[in-house]
Amino acid sequence: MPGVGQRGFDRLGGPGHHAVGDGQGVGDDRRDIPPGRRARQTERGLQFGRIEFRLLSETFPETVCMYQQPAWRLISYGHATPSAASSLALENTMADSGTFVPDGFATEDPRDIGSSFDELRGAALRNPKATSELLERYRAFSRDESDPAAPGATIEVVATVDRLVVAGRLHVVTEHEERLDAALRQHNAGLEVIERDERIGVTLARTDLDLDTLGRLVHDLRTTPSGEEPVGVGFDDVTYEAVVIAKPITPQGAGVDVIRVKHQSSRPHGTGRGAGVTVGVIDGGFAADDAPPRTDGWFDNVKPPADGSPKLNQADPALLDPGAGHGTFVTGIIAAHAPDAMIVQYRATDSWGFGSAWRLKDQILQAVADGCQVINISLGFEDTTLIGSPGISAALHTVPDDVLVVAAAGNSGSSTPMLPASHKATVGVGGLDLDHDPVGWSNRGPWVDFSALAVPVLSTFVVDPADPGGDPNPFGYWAGTSFAAPKVSGELAVLLGAGRTPATALTELRARGIRRAPSPDFGTLLDLPDQFR
Repeated sequence: MPGVGQRGFDRLGGPGHHAVGDGQGVGDDRRDIPPGRRARQTERGLQFGRIEFRLLSETFPETVCMYQQPAWRLISYGHATPSAASSLALENTMADSGTFVPDGFATEDPRDIGSSFDELRGAALRNPKATSELLERYRAFSRDESDPAAPGATIEVVATVDRLVVAGRLHVVTEHEERLDAALRQHNAGLEVIERDERIGVTLARTDLDLDTLGRLVHDLRTTPSGEEPVGVGFDDVTYEAVVIAKPITPQGAGVDVIRVKHQSSRPHGTGRGAGVTVGVIDGGFAADDAPPRTDGWFDNVKPPADGSPKLNQADPALLDPGAGHGTFVTGIIAAHAPDAMIVQYRATDSWGFGSAWRLKDQILQAVADGCQVINISLGFEDTTLIGSPGISAALHTVPDDVLVVAAAGNSGSSTPMLPASHKATVGVGGLDLDHDPVGWSNRGPWVDFSALAVPVLSTFVVDPADPGGDPNPFGYWAGTSFAAPKVSGELAVLLGAGRTPATALTELRARGIRRAPSPDFGTLLDLPDQFR
């Protein structure tokens, strides 16, 4: 039937990206760590200044320890198994929970913290074994998972199109179902409809064709033959946030645990910043339903996900899952920039940071239906072969002109378009360091509209599961374009609250750029420091 999905697909002329360059000269914009700040190899691992990184074990090499000299006191260790954690041989103290901050660490130079994050991200990008092992661990975990925000089926890498997908599931423009079914039958495979979303004219379907062949077929169907309209089909891509993804899919989230810090601040009242504006946060890893409420006021204007938030320590009761706290961190950043805005949380990923494009589509539509004027999406997936996503594209084309959608550009240091950030209907945000220089691991390209501070960023975090009776108002430092995007969302909410139209708000924000002209790969560079005082 005629639907928004078909019209949106036609409007885009394909997948729905901003114009994408050829990627040449990408390396010219990478910013290396200054020579005096480079890490050096030690007996214990990588040392950077006073902070040292160490892989916990060869079994789970993506799990990292962070130490502070002297005394090798543990600052943070990642998502290790109990056996890996117990193998640590520290000379003095070791925390039993996921994170521990030595006295005085909160006053550590943010530049050292930021550069440490940079070094660790580089190590993650160079470690494909770690990423594949994380996927294996997640597959084992997800076999018994019943979270509606999870992908809901086996996730696999489709080598022929370089993307992580929910195995066997496709998005197809409803009017194109018959054409897709005919193409599959030529390979002795069929098409089973799972759900038709009549709001946007897109169908979620299933096929049993092997993934590599399916990848080639989808790519061919998306290519326009002479005189024939391409089939509006794409995969049900796996969305991801603060996790490390298997090669050839590259790390997108923070790639490192939060560094917990002792910080005290309370939400200011009566500032007028963001007053009358509702901001939707589409994310995951929100504080669990049974977590103690914050008492510092930062979440007084926050409405939690309508379908609830599960525990964040499902894999191991003593440790946070890989995606834990991501949405809470994002929410806090928006609250700090626009303390009088109302914030509504929508859960698009599970506690490990994985979700599906179909779930993300639903959350976008729900946020619009709920009247959100700004929607922040600090997750997504790379569209390496420009296949696009019919479901995401159609959903974004239903967003009214008076609603702004802001999305993180991703953290793989490439010009590969990240969806939804690269879509025409969104505001894509890249990452800067404390010197307002683009960080080397931020994705870039003509589809990036703004860039803001991404390392290090201070915000609200979640309670340590090993110390449930501890500080109910935890904070931490983290890094990623995931945390640059909400800075832009918060500032846009402030402008909307001051009576600006969305178009005028974007124009005024561009005028605040710190350089005379936008960067061709990083958009308008903004000076948006942390707002927690």
